[in-house]
Amino acid sequence: MLAEIVSSAIVRSVLVRHLAVWLVGGALLRIAVVPPETCPGVTPDEVRAAAVAAGDWLERNLDSDGRFAYGYDRATDAVNPGYNIVRHAGAMNSLYQLVGAGEARFLPAADRALGYLLERRFDHEDWAMIAGPGRRARLGVAGFLIVGLAERRELTGEQDHDDLMRAVGRFILAQQEPDGSIRAFWDPVTKAPSPGEYGPFATGEAVWALVELDKMFPAEGWWDAADKTLHYLADGSRESTEGHLLRLPDHWAAYALEAAGTDRLDDELAGYARRLAGYFSIRLRFEAQRTGSPLNILVRGFPGPPSGVGTAAEGMAALYRLAETDSRLSDLGAGMMERMACTAGMMVQRQVGEAEAAEEPAPGLALGAWFYRSYTQVDDQQHVISGLLGADHAMREMDQ
Repeated sequence: MLAEIVSSAIVRSVLVRHLAVWLVGGALLRIAVVPPETCPGVTPDEVRAAAVAAGDWLERNLDSDGRFAYGYDRATDAVNPGYNIVRHAGAMNSLYQLVGAGEARFLPAADRALGYLLERRFDHEDWAMIAGPGRRARLGVAGFLIVGLAERRELTGEQDHDDLMRAVGRFILAQQEPDGSIRAFWDPVTKAPSPGEYGPFATGEAVWALVELDKMFPAEGWWDAADKTLHYLADGSRESTEGHLLRLPDHWAAYALEAAGTDRLDDELAGYARRLAGYFSIRLRFEAQRTGSPLNILVRGFPGPPSGVGTAAEGMAALYRLAETDSRLSDLGAGMMERMACTAGMMVQRQVGEAEAAEEPAPGLALGAWFYRSYTQVDDQQHVISGLLGADHAMREMDQ
């Protein structure tokens, strides 16, 4: 009898120890390996208000020459004196997106930013491009300029810049190689594309522009060039040609696929859209597991740079709009909606509001911004605005 009691006690002790190990292990797995996602609840009005507040940041920090405040460090109260003309063009485009979403008051600011680019126009042979004196022309600027002007044309009905868009489009064609790759720079010294230089995302920006040109001027043959480059991105040729180890989660390509539309996309391009949606979903899901707490930082790092979160969000939004009309992607709609709403909640929560901005040394450079650690940059606002506008659109449709 005593032996049975002792044996039973030993068994219970072993079971308790094993159960404790499993419970502790499970808790560590949950905390360190697969932390729970944090998805703050948010309304479409709150999402729209956050996008508008970030637009206010861009407008407020745009000088009379049409140049944005490039970056700001609130820990040192220092404005970054550097500048990037591609990011300037991208921020201009996000202002036009706000106008397209119904926020018409941002049109003068968008046009002022456009003026900064137009003052830097130069012409060569049969094409036109934007660059500072003596500096190389950058492919990304061409893409954003055409896309922004296309948006402006649709919003205002004005066609004053049609010839410029065609001329900049011819620059892109001059940079394009037979395999569909597009050189990222044009050298004013050699007066030729810089050999062997590509931008990781400039190609996506350029092909989006080519698709927009085809939509505006369908009889002019722009689609042939766009289709060639879209397949270059879709079939993995970019990675092997340009030396990337992994497939790039190209949010600009997502915009290009959306702009092309269902009728233009063959099954390979539809499959590419599906893969991109998967990449963006993983990125945004990982971000939702970041809380900024000390233990979470050890296993997930700091909450990501707003520009990085925003690019995944706007790419997802473009593909969501495509999936609304393409039956090959319609099964992804609910999952993409969930990711967009979660990300919108995170970014609304992370944005600097009035009370927080009032305590900063430069409230006007903090209000409406998103910071990574202590630093914010113009493209942080640009990309998150675009992602929030996409979420706002999707959430309002779901409410109808």
